Amino acid sequence: MTKIKLISHNDLDGVSPALLGRLAFSDDNFDYSTVSIGRINDTVTHFIEEENDGDTALYITDISVNEEVAEKLNELVKKGQQITLIDHHISALPLAEKYDWVHVIAEDENGKKTAATSLFYDYLVRNNMLQKTALLDEYVELVRLFDTWDWFHENNLKAKRLNHLYYLIPHEEFKETILETLRESYHTENQEFTFTDKHEILLEAEEKKIEKYIYDKQKQIIKERVEIDKTAYNAGIVFADTYQSELGNALCLENEDIDFSVMVDMGRQKIGFRAVKDEINLAEIVGHLGGGGHPKASGCKLTAETFALFVTDHLFKDEEKSE
Repeated sequence: MTKIKLISHNDLDGVSPALLGRLAFSDDNFDYSTVSIGRINDTVTHFIEEENDGDTALYITDISVNEEVAEKLNELVKKGQQITLIDHHISALPLAEKYDWVHVIAEDENGKKTAATSLFYDYLVRNNMLQKTALLDEYVELVRLFDTWDWFHENNLKAKRLNHLYYLIPHEEFKETILETLRESYHTENQEFTFTDKHEILLEAEEKKIEKYIYDKQKQIIKERVEIDKTAYNAGIVFADTYQSELGNALCLENEDIDFSVMVDMGRQKIGFRAVKDEINLAEIVGHLGGGGHPKASGCKLTAETFALFVTDHLFKDEEKSE
């Protein structure tokens, strides 16, 4: 029996393909790893050099590799090994144009934004590896809604709460709870995805914490004009190490004069960006800073360049003037 290895991103949209894989394949021949963007190339290289037996089918979802690693994978494909990369980030399009085993779809034929979970689900169903259920359909859609931020436009709070739960409880507890729910969908008439009573209590407490966090951070925003790739933007800048999606969106809604919000995370040395205006494409803008992501939600590393652009160039400006 062919072994199957899945390597995916470590957020909700990256972990969910792993759960679908556990539904589709036997635990005896299915293995997976979820990693950060910064570790993906090393993880895939380690698989190639240390784990690969030449017969394992490798899936990579919700994350891409650099050109050097892609070429190594392509050599395996030439030898007959099954390699499949499924992503929805436009930053992976150059690989899709070069390799036929790379599949990147940002929007479906109807113009609906995709997620790695929805793309992998469609792949498994289309290849008769997984049977659809109404509950599975709903779960996959909830993940897609949150990851694309369509939940906000459709006011689907269940999608947002699902992502909260992913970060609120231990990841193993999340995976096993969700997996049990998805498996039960094949044996029950109840086809609605619901949270347990325990998780409902945790979610209600978390939502109150987020509300207070946003209230406090709204008073700390620094509004500044920044120039990125010769284009000037109005940015709303705060220091924030958590709840970046909710905070960034709230800052944009409360401050209509900014083009996007910028959340500097000193601890993780990352910067998160959020936007709500139709004309703003953060994936393109942040790409000039060495980052990327989605049109309304992107991120980049906190480097000397970005620290100066969003922090030091503005933080002490008033003090310098007074001197």
